[in-house]
Amino acid sequence: MSFDRPSGSTGIQFAGLQARSAGRAVRRAGAAAVGLLGLAAGIFFLAPSAGPDLLPQPGVDSAYAEPAPERDASAAPQSPAAQRPQLAALSDAASNEALLTEPYRVTLTVARGDTLMAMLTDAGLDRPQAHRAIQALADVYSPRKLKPGHSFDLTLAPAVGDRPATLQELLFEPDAARRVVVARENGADGPRFTASAIDRPLTTRLARAGGSIESSLYVAALDAGVPSTVLGDMITIFSFDIDFQREIQPGDRFSLLFEEKRDEDGAFVGSGDVLIAEMTVGGKQRRYYRFEDSDGFVDYFDGEGRSVRKALLRTPVDGARISSRFGKRKHPILGYTKMHKGMDFAAPTGTPIYAAGDGVVEVAGWNGGFGKYIRIRHNSTYKTAYAHLSRIDGRMKPGAKVRQRQIIGYVGTTGRSTGPHLHYEVHKAGRAVNPQGVKLPTGKVLAGADLTRFQAAMGEVETLYAQAEPLSGVVVAAEDGGSCTAPAVATC
Repeated sequence: MSFDRPSGSTGIQFAGLQARSAGRAVRRAGAAAVGLLGLAAGIFFLAPSAGPDLLPQPGVDSAYAEPAPERDASAAPQSPAAQRPQLAALSDAASNEALLTEPYRVTLTVARGDTLMAMLTDAGLDRPQAHRAIQALADVYSPRKLKPGHSFDLTLAPAVGDRPATLQELLFEPDAARRVVVARENGADGPRFTASAIDRPLTTRLARAGGSIESSLYVAALDAGVPSTVLGDMITIFSFDIDFQREIQPGDRFSLLFEEKRDEDGAFVGSGDVLIAEMTVGGKQRRYYRFEDSDGFVDYFDGEGRSVRKALLRTPVDGARISSRFGKRKHPILGYTKMHKGMDFAAPTGTPIYAAGDGVVEVAGWNGGFGKYIRIRHNSTYKTAYAHLSRIDGRMKPGAKVRQRQIIGYVGTTGRSTGPHLHYEVHKAGRAVNPQGVKLPTGKVLAGADLTRFQAAMGEVETLYAQAEPLSGVVVAAEDGGSCTAPAVATC
């Protein structure tokens, strides 16, 4: 059979159809070729022997690694390159499991208002476990004695699932001489806690320090190597005679003999008692000696056996300035002149206020224009009053006994007041007197056998004072956990 070629316009149309069909065939062939080339390139780069091994990244890609398929035991062993992804996944899983079960250490520091129960439960323990640990601690140390700044080192096993964190050990050093350990033990009845106290051997040595006051007592004491606790004791000793906010002047001097506590390596860990305290202020020298009388009462006495302690403190608040004195004045609120029957000490709200002397609380509460108010009876002659307090200590109730320098409340501005301050009054035989001008009765005076013993002890401690070499380095840093330098008696 044969076909006749078309002619004319019909022939032209047929030729065009043939050309378009040929173009489509070429394009399809080109696309197929490109696809084959891409597939070949993919096989080349992904083949284990043809390029870098694509291993899972530890801790990241391993999470997506699928388990290896089961292999026929008779099959040829896999190449190292093929085994590496599986080994990396297993290694990461083991590391993560170890991290989840490895014990860790936490340090807790006691802050104001903290309780040990709350601190332990915040660290991840459940209440029954925390309660058992506290009960064990109480066998060797009362949790009621905890103070802000105390710290605990806890060793804990992490919580897993619904199981809370597990306490393995609690370490606590209440002071430089003692370490307390609460440890977890597995007994026949299950896990329990036991506590033990380890006493560290300390050596007591004597140190002597002194110097001249140029800018402040604190700076002079620091330069002389006096620990901060010893400086605080010295201020307390002289607080009956000296107003440290107003009477200290450049050129005044001080001198001390005190005990140091050192560990078995000779490192300074704390201070002990002040044995001699001396200050020369305004040209007047005062020197006091520590002594315990036959009744077991410890105090500081001058060379004649008179106690440094007075019946009342002259200033019942630290770090305050006198904003208004005793006498007639124009009242800042009422606007007319009237008698001001006390002294005003300006200080920030919340500054502690001390009982001026031993006594019994007569009034503690709101008192009209005085705001929150406390009055204390010290003896048949003297009473003191404290007004405009922001807060009264919860122990201050009528009839409660207080000790000298015990905190009774805090500075405020309650009642008829223009700003935070303490209004302080001294009443003598029912009448308000000038707290700064009144001649206060002295404390105990030694006599008889106590005076004889005191004079002998004073001679011995004076010999020790003369033999002790003076400090010349900074010791306070060591007391706060730093380093220190000092010669002879106070080597650090």
